[in-house]
Amino acid sequence: MSANGCFPNIITATPLLGWHRNHTVTFLEAPANYCQFHLRCFIRCAASTHPVTDHILLSHSDTDSDSGSDWSLSPSPNTNPNPNPNPNSADSGSKGLTAGFTRLKAKRVKALVKRIKQEEISIGDDNNDDNRGVSEGGSYPKNAELEGSFAISHFRGWADGGSISKPKLNSPHLPKKHLTLSTGAGSVFFSRKTFANLGCSEYMIKSLKQQLFLCPSHIQAKAFGPVIEGQSCIIADQSGSGKTLAYLAPLVQRLREEELQGVSKSSSGSPRAVIIVPTAELASQVLNSCRSLSKFGVPFRSMVVTGGFRQKTQLENLEQSVDVLIATPGRFMFLIKEGFLQLANLRSAVFDEVDILFNDEDFKVALQSLIDSSPVITQYLFVTATLPVEIYNRLIEVFPDTKVIMGPGMHHISSGLEEVLVDCSGEGTLKTPDTAFLNKKTALLKLVEESPVSKTIVFCNKIETCRKVENVLKRFDRKGTHVRILPFHAALAQETRLINLKEFTHSQPGGDSLILVCTDRASRGIDFAGVDHVVLFDFPRDPSEYVRRVGRTARGAGGKGKAFIFVVGKQVPLARKIIERNQKGHPLHEVPAAF
Repeated sequence: MSANGCFPNIITATPLLGWHRNHTVTFLEAPANYCQFHLRCFIRCAASTHPVTDHILLSHSDTDSDSGSDWSLSPSPNTNPNPNPNPNSADSGSKGLTAGFTRLKAKRVKALVKRIKQEEISIGDDNNDDNRGVSEGGSYPKNAELEGSFAISHFRGWADGGSISKPKLNSPHLPKKHLTLSTGAGSVFFSRKTFANLGCSEYMIKSLKQQLFLCPSHIQAKAFGPVIEGQSCIIADQSGSGKTLAYLAPLVQRLREEELQGVSKSSSGSPRAVIIVPTAELASQVLNSCRSLSKFGVPFRSMVVTGGFRQKTQLENLEQSVDVLIATPGRFMFLIKEGFLQLANLRSAVFDEVDILFNDEDFKVALQSLIDSSPVITQYLFVTATLPVEIYNRLIEVFPDTKVIMGPGMHHISSGLEEVLVDCSGEGTLKTPDTAFLNKKTALLKLVEESPVSKTIVFCNKIETCRKVENVLKRFDRKGTHVRILPFHAALAQETRLINLKEFTHSQPGGDSLILVCTDRASRGIDFAGVDHVVLFDFPRDPSEYVRRVGRTARGAGGKGKAFIFVVGKQVPLARKIIERNQKGHPLHEVPAAF
């Protein structure tokens, strides 16, 4: 590092001039209407030269903001919770929205991390500190090699902070489900316990093995015991950690054993387990997981009831004995009100992506109806990748005896994810939504043309923006670049959404490049395999959406991927703070610590 605080190697880029590595910082000129395309790649580091401030301001004049945005961050555990603001700073004189999330004291974060470590040690499920998925400063696997570090200068919004070095992680790339426990990535993702140690039956172990699940992830190991014992739980961990199997495997085994013992049995229109999910696409995914377990040796019956399909067919299937019913809130309430569904035999109720469900008005009515109609001994499982404090408080208020099972990656991004900051503000142009879109369009087309990959997901905040991006990419494909565009949003018919989703998820590398243009509907629990790039064309409205969006890539053990965050105006310093927090291994927003 030089005396002025800058790193000697700088990578810069513009849409016209391409990538350059220089030993001195140089400013490359581009036309005023082009966005500066600056690369900022981060992997968690043990230290950083940039402190994270405790207050973040969002300007009302931001040309790409939404009226409903709720962006704020919890304070860094290593920063003063009550910093003394600098009266001479630019932020202190700005008019904007102050971050609104309740701040979490540093000692509470440390206490939570300490508690999780102690729990893992007590069940023999921990790794040493160098291999843990969450630590206060972040860490690298022991067998990883640090190659020559480099820094990237960000000319807009970064000039006052210098540059940040990014050590490159060189770790063996192994298949998702076959990583051994000796590798750094595997030891972060997998538990040291086996499925047999957890109490899985022989038929369950056989079924999992045939699906290539050889050992449980951390959240699966933590959740198995409480779930199979019938205890109500909140199961929370980062995207791609295996939460569906974490509740499904012990739940199905429990139902099977109770059936063999004669304790409970399904009857017509009266399932023993109900799984409520926010979207029909997630319902279809959970059904596929159920069918996989059943196909490979665990006999039980499951079905889906959602809108968009023939109601008569669903009712006919429901009249048969069903063990597990998967439903969206609206269709669940219809079945209850019309008397087609009885809950007298209900043993377990699962609410997958519960933080999303709470935004659905139908869910609040469905939850109360389920509580009123179910036996007192019913088990309640709440599953989520993000657990905002307000959601946690509401759950604990209604279900005070609920056990909280939190994985090591809660509110963190995957360690295999690289975040790329793309400033689309433009130089010397009038800042309007139209100019912001044009600059983003230029950056997106450049990314698609110069960095082609098999699968890309582009997230937009509105259906209108999805359609505009879709048209831009289709016109671009006339050049013969072999790009296939797949829209995915609520304005499409459900059948079309499912067809596009199936094509995107089941495609194999080597064919056309697939680009899924979507709203946050695609970020709600759907397990995308092999996604190379995620593009946040519009900045997300809140921290939970950020975590869910970037969590569509770099999933599971050894998963790798890149997230390109397109920002304009006041979003630039906010995105900078987000990436710095992720680099340090801090939660993007606070973790509930009142348990």
